[in-house]
Order: sequence, then structure tokens, then C-alpha cells
Amino acid sequence: MNTKLKAVVDAIDTYQLTYPEDACVLIFDTEKVVGYKAGKTVDLKIKLGETVEQHKNTTSVRALKSGKHIREERGPELFGFAYIASAVPIFDNGQVVGVCTGVISNDTISELRSVSNALSESVAEMSVTTDELTNASVNVSKQLEELSHLAETATQDIQQINSIVRSVKDIAQKSKILGLNAGIEAARSGVHGRGFAIVANEIQKMAQDSNQSADIITKELENIKQSIEFINNSTSQISSFTQEYTANMQQMSHTYMNLNNVGQKLLKLSNIKC
Repeated sequence: MNTKLKAVVDAIDTYQLTYPEDACVLIFDTEKVVGYKAGKTVDLKIKLGETVEQHKNTTSVRALKSGKHIREERGPELFGFAYIASAVPIFDNGQVVGVCTGVISNDTISELRSVSNALSESVAEMSVTTDELTNASVNVSKQLEELSHLAETATQDIQQINSIVRSVKDIAQKSKILGLNAGIEAARSGVHGRGFAIVANEIQKMAQDSNQSADIITKELENIKQSIEFINNSTSQISSFTQEYTANMQQMSHTYMNLNNVGQKLLKLSNIKC
């Protein structure tokens, strides 16, 4: 056996310990398996003396033939379980005299990849939901602004109506005084003032009715005004909450984006380059 290759075979236990997780190590010369160290759970069931031809489709033989370091994922077709193999050619005076290959189980990487994909998918779904909630919140905020504007307009209209009602009350008061004066003059006129007295009474009655109606309208307008103020205050509170909610949703969307980036990085790390 080549001296350099023998040194590698003699150090196979040490090579196995360099792996951070359970691994098996196998060594080929140019014709056959000359060294094999099974792991605690990772065992390819390879025996010393098995030929290169028997393993012609393996990572080890490909590295042996090409003279290049090869690292790749392989499925369970050859050894019954998925694994990651890293094969390094052994050179002596520029010639390939063998290959040393370390093999670890692919379960951890597969789990990492699965978790990464699940994380990315979940984040994508949460991002869509967050965007929808944010858009809905923005729409609610706009509608609240419109409602607040309408409430302000209604308040202004009520103020104008109150001004008109005050004018009506003023006219009614003046009409009452006019009717009272007319009644006095009718009384002074005696028989000749009877017809005028009837008109004076009607004027006073109309003035009284107008004043009562104006009081009722004023009271109803005050109730409406209080209701509008309550709506306006509630709208302002909801609008403030909605703005805060929108800001939180935007922050959450940013957080989801960061999580998605983490998932993509994990996925990238879990991909083994050949």
C-alpha cells in the first residue's frame, strides 16, 4: 500500500472524530476499499476489499476518477438512507493514489430544509394577511375621516338652523307684543273694535304657537347636536386606534419580511453544493 495512503488509513479514527456529528469514513485506493470506520448510526455496511467497480456510482469513486473534491447529497438508493458525502482525493507526487470520504446522515439537513420551507410559507401567508388587514385599516381610517367631516358639517348646519329659530322666536315675541297692543286698542274702540280684537287674539295665539314650536325645535336640535358630538368623539377615538393599529401592522409586516429573509438564508444554508 502507498505510504501516504497507509498513513490516512491509520488515522481513520482521528478523521472520524473531526466531524461534529455521527459519521462514517471510508478509504479507497485505486482498486478497492482499504479502510472503513462505521459511525454509531451511520453505517454503509461496506466491507474491506470491495472493489471500485462495485461502487462506481458513488461520490467516492467519482472523486477518485476526477481527482477533485466532491461534496453532494445522495438519496437512499444505494445504502437505504439519504446521506451527504464529502470525498477528498489523496495525492502522492501529483498522482491520485486513493480517496477518503466522510458520510453523514441527511436527516438534520432535510429537517432544516423542511423547517425553512415551512417558515417561509407561513411568513408568506402571514404577510398576505397582514397586508389585507393594513389595507382594511387604512380604508376604515378614510371612512372615519369622511364621517368626522360629515359630523362637522352637520354641526354647522345645526348652528345655522338655531340662528333661524332664534329669528323665529324674536318675530313671535314681537308678534305677541303687537297682538297685545292691538287687543288694548280694540278694547278702547268698544263695539267698533270687536273684529279687530279677534284678529289681535289670533295674532297672539299664532305668536304663542310659533314660540312653543321654536322651543321644541331648539330642544330637538340640542339633542341632535349632543348625538353628533358623541359620534364625533367616538370617531376620533376609533381613528386614533386605527392609526396606531395600522402602524403596528406595518411594523409586523417588516418583522415578517425579516423572518422570511431568515427562512431563505436557512434554506440556502441547507442546500449542499456539489
